[in-house]
Amino acid sequence: MAEIEWKGIIWKAAYGDLSIKDLLTILKGHGPMEVLRFRKPGAFWGELSVSLTPQGTKEITIYHLEVEGPKRCGQGRRALLCLKTIFRGEVFVEDPGRVIRVANADQASLPFWIKMHLEGIIDALESEHVSLSHDSPREKVERLLREMTQKPTVGQGDVKNAGEGKSQTAERSG
Repeated sequence: MAEIEWKGIIWKAAYGDLSIKDLLTILKGHGPMEVLRFRKPGAFWGELSVSLTPQGTKEITIYHLEVEGPKRCGQGRRALLCLKTIFRGEVFVEDPGRVIRVANADQASLPFWIKMHLEGIIDALESEHVSLSHDSPREKVERLLREMTQKPTVGQGDVKNAGEGKSQTAERSG
């Protein structure tokens, strides 16, 4: 399986096999939409797709994002900013809870994703529990974040650290 280092990150096809030329074409937003795996050693890894809109801008859809290392606070934000800078396009997150496959990860990680939406780092969020777009009123999004961080629901676990780069995945695998 071909892989390439591009802009400090190692890229390869998530499913199937792509040539280096195909990988570069997709990364530049000119190829067919494919799911790619990426890894910035010692920093973060995950899966995303890149597509070109009819207006000629790039859209990045993140299916999975995991940060690495002992000092994780703020690394999720830096990872998103790095990807947004590389692709210079809109960043969407598609149901992070279902893709990560950790018990209650969607509930525990939603405050982080909502914060990233409020900060303008991601442009849209689609999950089983929340749907946010460019048109979502800021006041509504802020209220949702307050509700999620102040009133944990049964089975939600400790959301106090959600959005600070601390995930159940790292605790279980570490």
